[in-house]
Amino acid sequence: MQEFTPSASSEQVHFRKRIGEAGIELIFQESIRANNENDEDHHHDTAFIDSTVQEKNITYPTDAKLHKKIVKKVLGLVKKLGLPLRQSYTFVLKDIYREQRFRNHPKNRKKALRADRRLRTIAGRLVRELKRNLKENHDYDKLLELFETILSQRRNSRKKIYSIHEPEVQCISKGKEHKKYEFGNKVSVIRSVTGLILGAMSFRNEYDGYTIESFLEQVERLTGRKIKVLAGDRGYRGKKEINGTRIINPDAPKKSDSRYKRSKKHKLFYKRAGIEPTIGHLKSDYRLVSNFYKGVLGDTVNVLLAAAAYNFKRAMKALWCMIQKICEILPLNNISQNGLFKG
Repeated sequence: MQEFTPSASSEQVHFRKRIGEAGIELIFQESIRANNENDEDHHHDTAFIDSTVQEKNITYPTDAKLHKKIVKKVLGLVKKLGLPLRQSYTFVLKDIYREQRFRNHPKNRKKALRADRRLRTIAGRLVRELKRNLKENHDYDKLLELFETILSQRRNSRKKIYSIHEPEVQCISKGKEHKKYEFGNKVSVIRSVTGLILGAMSFRNEYDGYTIESFLEQVERLTGRKIKVLAGDRGYRGKKEINGTRIINPDAPKKSDSRYKRSKKHKLFYKRAGIEPTIGHLKSDYRLVSNFYKGVLGDTVNVLLAAAAYNFKRAMKALWCMIQKICEILPLNNISQNGLFKG
């Protein structure tokens, strides 16, 4: 049986580029509208916010992998442009790659580190020779600058580059036991009490508390409503109020707080924990776990489309529940279901 696809993957790429970030945001806005047409005005008064890492679809970065890619790209450029090359290092590189294998074995550790240093030296030689042969009139300035930055960076360097084709990727440590470092960018999600995603935004690796203002602006722009109370975890500590929205974080209760106040706040943060499975569903069911789209724009597009898909699925479930209830009521009133849902 031949698999049917509604459109070619390249057509979807052209469509996303054509509508841009504004068009994707419009799709997300429509997903919110489809869920809250009959809602009351106070439906989104209280909302919850949380951040997670959107990993980029790149290999786990190491210096050896990056240097190997530099060598491969430089040799490809030399062949493509027909430039002279003093030495291609074909057989030398073959030996180096062999020595880099099984580096975690105690007997191979020193040999692998020595091979890494040789590979860095060879990559530097090839980049400098390519720069000399290209002279001045060429369009490879940015690429050569990227190669030089990668070759010059060390273990403790700041603003490191982890991928040649995705240089904007950040190394983020969220304190997870099973995954110490994640490579991509941070995203935050705002969810209403009823489980609807009201806002989704991508950013680099800023402190979570500094991003709240831009998120609230996005929610007000898309929904036309202002959130009155926004509850977040301790990562959002800082400001207590932003443009009329009260920011609440979990902290020790005051001595002056009554039992009712403490209980109310406790229940609110119990509800806040509901955003965690929402993020889990975005990752496992709506492709937020690995971002295949290119560049900073791709980061924004991916999180907005994932949030829109989540909201549309929620609306579809509500519609299906309504159809099931209608089908249950009809036999009780001796009404036939034949042709009821046909256009």
